[in-house]
Amino acid sequence: MNTKKPLEEFISNIKECLESEDYEKATKILLDALDVYPNQPSLLINLGNIYKYLGSYGQAENYYKKSLEIENLKEANNNLSVIYLEKNSIDESISFAKKALELDPYYVDAYFNLSLAYEKSGDYENTKEILKKILQIHNDYPNALILLYRIYQNTCDWEKMKSIENKINEITEMGIEHPFMNISRSENIEMNYKVATSWAKKNLIPFRNQPKKQSSQKNKKVRLGYICGEFRNHPTFHLIKNLFKSHDTKKFEVYIFSFNHDEETKIKLKKNKCEFYDITQKSDSESIDIINNCNLDILIDLSVVISNNRINILKSKPAKKIISYLGFPGTSGCKHYDYLLTDKIVTPTDHQPFYTEKLLFLPNCYQINDGKSNFSKTTENRKQHQLPENSIVLASFNQSFKLDSVMFNCWLEILKELDDSVLWLLEDNEIAKKFLHQYVEKNNIDSERLIFAKRIDRKIHLERIKLANVILDTRIYNGHTTTIDALQSGVPVVTKTGNHFASRVSSSLLLSLGLDELCCNNLKDYKQKVIDVCTNKKTMARIFNKLTDKKNYEEIHDNKVFAKKLEKILIKTIV
Repeated sequence: MNTKKPLEEFISNIKECLESEDYEKATKILLDALDVYPNQPSLLINLGNIYKYLGSYGQAENYYKKSLEIENLKEANNNLSVIYLEKNSIDESISFAKKALELDPYYVDAYFNLSLAYEKSGDYENTKEILKKILQIHNDYPNALILLYRIYQNTCDWEKMKSIENKINEITEMGIEHPFMNISRSENIEMNYKVATSWAKKNLIPFRNQPKKQSSQKNKKVRLGYICGEFRNHPTFHLIKNLFKSHDTKKFEVYIFSFNHDEETKIKLKKNKCEFYDITQKSDSESIDIINNCNLDILIDLSVVISNNRINILKSKPAKKIISYLGFPGTSGCKHYDYLLTDKIVTPTDHQPFYTEKLLFLPNCYQINDGKSNFSKTTENRKQHQLPENSIVLASFNQSFKLDSVMFNCWLEILKELDDSVLWLLEDNEIAKKFLHQYVEKNNIDSERLIFAKRIDRKIHLERIKLANVILDTRIYNGHTTTIDALQSGVPVVTKTGNHFASRVSSSLLLSLGLDELCCNNLKDYKQKVIDVCTNKKTMARIFNKLTDKKNYEEIHDNKVFAKKLEKILIKTIV
């Protein structure tokens, strides 16, 4: 007599597989269970969860929708909200989060996904409203506090930031705060390390998809791969775009694994002497197979833990050595990276205990750029950008989350001392613009001296930079691409050297050009240096002559030279 295997037994077997992280076996048992119990939505939802975890978002979406055909459950709607958020389909994400909330008006997870969708769309007002609802239901809900802090940070609402900062500091080791947020708000490297390792432990469950065993056969050339999700109009691409063609093809075979790129950039990259693989539509498992088949010696991850990452691929260790570079200025907290490519300015050797990766030092500045100078006279004029013709223009084109009250107060002190000066900032969002205008007025400075620069085409932006007298660097999270943009355009940048990677990048760039006098140890010196650069003709002439020495700049930042130095240290990692 045939008897059906009880559902509870299937569920018990599935739990055992999930606890041992055997997702392949769990998937097989779920499919077997669905053959016997095809109308069990919980089985479909769990199958969708596994596919989501494995990076197969299309499959996950399919099973969540199948479950809704059987029963309209809040969990399936909420999970679809997450899927569409990952796919950057914001309207769909909002729609499914709201459907989940119709089924359960107190469903905190759905409220949180709704807030994430609003935040991703730049709708900060709605985000704050939803977060306040969450905190009414669940006082001190940690995820909501973290996101609320980020909103306050992005909108320069520093007073409210400070009001919840102590609560945020109390939960640094819960694995909820993202490492990126932490390095943007604190230069305490011990805290950065604790947050990163806690986050990795909580969020990055070991990926047990068994990779194909790599060939033990030694490659004739070093097989070097790059994986990245930012090959488009993004700082990472602008920095690294000329490196790939600079590698020595007699010694290296270069492979690029790209996702979320635009087609124009893809065409440009495929013209390089390298193998290009588009893994945008490939699942993590499929991508791992593709990379394994390339038998790489080294795989450099250019995204690391920032939002567009494929970290499951890296966790499977699909190359002999895995290296973190460029995308994230700090420790990932992850164990699968063998090295972090860096220099001794951004990460002094005594910082090693605060990195899970072994520090791999380049001899000069770690940050690659396109190697080109842009010292010609600007094609733009001040009138085009609402700047007073004869005033001193102090500029910062960093995103609003990098601004903080301590440094902004220093900038205002400079404005007060330089009567004929204006402050030129990037227009990031309307709320930040409003708060900054109010902040300036509270400090008895005419708000008309605060001028905002709209986001424009990059080529025009690189020309308008030259309209500034000096670039004011941010304190906790320096300008990285924005600093090199200014230096390439012949505009001096004044920085305060901080305590962690993100607050030392501008110093590394300046020191590479011999501009150590623009690196300050405290805000008093920072303020005086800015004033000196703006008012002392001898100082300005000295700095400008050093900065705009085209031969010197292009020798120091020559991509062929950079590639040669990089290759030399990469080879040492695999011998």
